[in-house]
Amino acid sequence: MSTGFALDKPFVLLGVDQSYFTRKMSGYFDYKGLPWRLKRFGGGSAEVRAAGWTGGIPAVRTPDGEIMWDTTAMILHLEQRFPEHPVLPPDPVQRFLCFLLEDFSDEWLYRPAVGSRWLYEENRRHGSWDLARDMSVEFPVSGEQARQMVTGIMQGSIGRLGATAGNIDAWIEEVLKPWQRTLSAHLEREAHPYLFGARPSLADFAFFGGNAAHFANDPLCRRWSDEVGPAVVAHTHRLLEPDDQTFGDWLAPGEIPDSLVAVLAEVGRLYLPWVARATAEGAADVGFASGAPAPIDTTPFLTEARGVLLARYVEARSDALDAVLDRAGIRRWFADHVDGAGAIPDLESPPRPTLNQPFPSSPVQAP
Repeated sequence: MSTGFALDKPFVLLGVDQSYFTRKMSGYFDYKGLPWRLKRFGGGSAEVRAAGWTGGIPAVRTPDGEIMWDTTAMILHLEQRFPEHPVLPPDPVQRFLCFLLEDFSDEWLYRPAVGSRWLYEENRRHGSWDLARDMSVEFPVSGEQARQMVTGIMQGSIGRLGATAGNIDAWIEEVLKPWQRTLSAHLEREAHPYLFGARPSLADFAFFGGNAAHFANDPLCRRWSDEVGPAVVAHTHRLLEPDDQTFGDWLAPGEIPDSLVAVLAEVGRLYLPWVARATAEGAADVGFASGAPAPIDTTPFLTEARGVLLARYVEARSDALDAVLDRAGIRRWFADHVDGAGAIPDLESPPRPTLNQPFPSSPVQAP
């Protein structure tokens, strides 16, 4: 194994267990068999701030002592250094779909994850205390002070994600539950229990992060998941204990099951129309069938991420890829928007992107 790192020291994952993106990264480390440890982190580390960290949890300290951040960029960087057990399918069509599904998780499902934690009382009680215990390790406050601090910050900030008391039920009934039903139907196949076959991909870890931290963790969300997405819960459990699993092969080149097409169609129902409009016009309202208002502004980071995904589409475009996107009814959200393509980042060095400033701008960042 050629790594570029001296692995006499572990990677240090700076985050919290209740964090969507911390768990995405921990799932990846576990699957790859890389040595790592968790350091509880809510934004107070002078070392991380001195590196130019922009605020998104988690960050990672490499065995060489370098600080990096942004889970997508970190994973793609580490894939270059640790090529064994790759998390990107070799088939170019499947690889683009993997990037698309990871983008959907990172930029869309994150919204009902955070909203459901802070806008439903049962989840709020559970999540606020879990986070308070971790935050009070880093910050010199009592558990109750930490709970009040994180609750106030999050409840005052989640509206920027588009989740509010007036529309959270629409996020659950029109986004989360339909998604989990559709994904569960795809993951039920015994021979192919992951998105692209019998081994996990980058997109699997993106969904694992949300499920491990929120949807299979927060009590109300877990009951919904058990009801509508039991195979999603089982998928989460498999990736929680990768040493107990036997991993197999990717789907055959060009193989796109109908159940995966249904997953892609679900991505195109609300997310792709919204992100295409928002990144072109600066803001857009989610088209909930219930009419619940959900106006959401884009951010520089989201606009850049959309440009990267469009660039990946331009790079991967083929008759075979367009045929799959046509089957899912989503080709127009790419083919008609190629003028918005940006540049695919060079991730040879440990990444420190400057645009991924999350909400809120405070010592405790969005878990």
